[in-house]
Amino acid sequence: MKAVLLWWNSLQRREQQLVSMLGVVGGIGLFYALIWAPLHQTRESQQLAATTASEQLVWLKGKLPQLAAAPATGAGGSLNDKVSQTSWQFQINVSRMQPKDEQLDLMLEDVAFEQLLRWLQLLQGEHGVQLVQLEVTDTDVPGVVRVRRLVLE
Repeated sequence: MKAVLLWWNSLQRREQQLVSMLGVVGGIGLFYALIWAPLHQTRESQQLAATTASEQLVWLKGKLPQLAAAPATGAGGSLNDKVSQTSWQFQINVSRMQPKDEQLDLMLEDVAFEQLLRWLQLLQGEHGVQLVQLEVTDTDVPGVVRVRRLVLE
């Protein structure tokens, strides 16, 4: 600190004024570069994000009637995925699965008839899958059927 004071006192009056002015301008520049500009940019980006979010909200509110009127289809995914996931959930073993265009041709191992009906009801109700054809034969066990052919779309 003594060295700075010694240097300052060695300057002429005019040089001291010039260095003082340079210090003020430099301080203002540092304040602008380190504090003001980042705060201003952050504020602008937050305003832009808020504007974008409000525009998206207006757009989504406009699409709400279309979404409400849309048919209740499944939560997405292919027909193959829906059948695989739900058959596992109902402990139904698929012995053959063959896609054909928009349809899926299945052959199932022996299954309880009530369980088959609950599975088909879930596929139709929650996933929008339609039953096209069902060929069932009885087995030696009461209440258990063999599904020879099941076509879904």
